[in-house]
Amino acid sequence: MCLLITQTATSPILSNDWLKDFYSYNSDGVGIMRSDDGNLIVEKILPKNADEFITFYHNHIAGHDCAFHLRMKTHGHIDLSNCHPYMVLNKADHGRDLWLMHNGILHTGNDADLARSDTYHYINDYLLPILAKNPQFAFTTQFAELIGDHIGVSNKFVMMDNLGNQQVINQSEGYHWAGLWLSNTYAWTASDSASKSPEIDPETIYNQSMELPETKKSWQYNSKGYGYDYDLNSYTSYDRTEYNSIDPVGKSTYKPKSAYNDESVLDDLEIILDDLGASSYHQAGSIPFNDAIEFVDNYNIESFYDLAMMVLDGRIGEDFFLNCVYDFDLAENSFPWLKNERSAEMA
Repeated sequence: MCLLITQTATSPILSNDWLKDFYSYNSDGVGIMRSDDGNLIVEKILPKNADEFITFYHNHIAGHDCAFHLRMKTHGHIDLSNCHPYMVLNKADHGRDLWLMHNGILHTGNDADLARSDTYHYINDYLLPILAKNPQFAFTTQFAELIGDHIGVSNKFVMMDNLGNQQVINQSEGYHWAGLWLSNTYAWTASDSASKSPEIDPETIYNQSMELPETKKSWQYNSKGYGYDYDLNSYTSYDRTEYNSIDPVGKSTYKPKSAYNDESVLDDLEIILDDLGASSYHQAGSIPFNDAIEFVDNYNIESFYDLAMMVLDGRIGEDFFLNCVYDFDLAENSFPWLKNERSAEMA
């Protein structure tokens, strides 16, 4: 879950309405990191309510070049030690301070210590050995591609050091809105004006920041409201070899396209479906693999992940999620930002 955001000092200051919206989705801790005169400033808080978050935002976030993170617990306890950012390197041992924020669910897990988050374990098991003797490697294109491939596009990292360097892993899978980069569209009431491309017009950026969060009432709908006649109990376990199955609503045989040639996308999709099944959403987790791939081919893996996270977060029902996967018109009418994603994938 969670929401990861980067901004510049000139990004518009968000209204209390948006801050309350962010907090309503992610209330298990807030953190910020920013560079100041050769020092990395890190602040964390476990706000008891939205007002405490708003005060923290105005005292530590507004008007700064920074990254900030709002946590919704998936792995590990709710405490400051599991609140982002996390230390990767320190100046005494490695010549610089380097910290990291994460959004997503890592396939590497946290089995070694369930009290710690999956992010903590990933840093210690993978990033620290790679970067301990070469901290500058963290800010190279090669590192971004290496780690991006390993964690999959449904995960994002923001890394920052005390020298002001910043690296965003899987940045292209996030969204731009109101002068911010945001890691997803499921952990806030995403504006229809959010886009994969950054907006450069100052007036448009300001107008976006003046929007108000709108309740997505359609998210609360389920299959009964639409009269679909497919049998939700007919789903079978997915199998990557089932390339030519026909889905329950009688669509023509699906021929797998580009996503089947991308092993990282397939791995991400398998993790998402496993997470749904493990969280007792057995019908959603048992969508035939090639049917999920069709949705990904028309939009992208990030859009599938966004909808799946809404199910896991209780924002939409399982039946409604299934309807959206099989009915693209319904999906786009309910989540208008998908239209932009489909246009981009079809280009």
